[in-house]
Amino acid sequence: MSEQQIFNLSTEEYFFEEDFCISQSNQDVCNFLRKWPNWDDNIVNIFGPKKSGKTFLLTVFERKNSFLRISANTLNKETISSALSQERLIIEDVEENIDEELLFLLFNEFKNNNKYLIFSSTQDTSRISFQLQDLSSRFKSILNLEISNPSDTLLCSVLMKQLSEKQITIKKELITHTIKRIERSYDSVNKFAAMIDEESLKNKKKIDLKLINLVLSKI
Repeated sequence: MSEQQIFNLSTEEYFFEEDFCISQSNQDVCNFLRKWPNWDDNIVNIFGPKKSGKTFLLTVFERKNSFLRISANTLNKETISSALSQERLIIEDVEENIDEELLFLLFNEFKNNNKYLIFSSTQDTSRISFQLQDLSSRFKSILNLEISNPSDTLLCSVLMKQLSEKQITIKKELITHTIKRIERSYDSVNKFAAMIDEESLKNKKKIDLKLINLVLSKI
């Protein structure tokens, strides 16, 4: 672990909570979720780029607070009754292939009965183009909280934690090399750590630049 302590991470504060690294990129969202159920707004949208950690964060929140989490494209005439009966619901990827009439019905049910409803999307809901004007109006009124892509410093800390848990030590220059070339997402970092561990054990190879480049080419 001595190699991993070389990094100066003091420029960005962060800490881990159930394998999710909290930092400047997601601090506002995390602070809001921690206050549940003491929210001023019971309906909220969490938005950010794909693979910025929205699903990971909402999965942790869902498990802690007994929410039902569904994908927007699973909302249909067969599933709407179950969704309407919930007191706490998360609907992910609200921009994608959703039945607007059913979404409007669901929105009104939760709004009128002060139930908790969380959406996720890649953009602020005021910018989402719905065909149903009443639905667009509803979504312009809700609270939006943004998660931005993780910084290089944050990705370094996430990668080091993943590697440490697998008892893997990699030199500073190889960590830097990896972060510069990997997609800036939690998902890619997690995949890299798992794959480098697997390749190293399977082929009994030392973790060097050649092996790292091989794994990066597969992600």
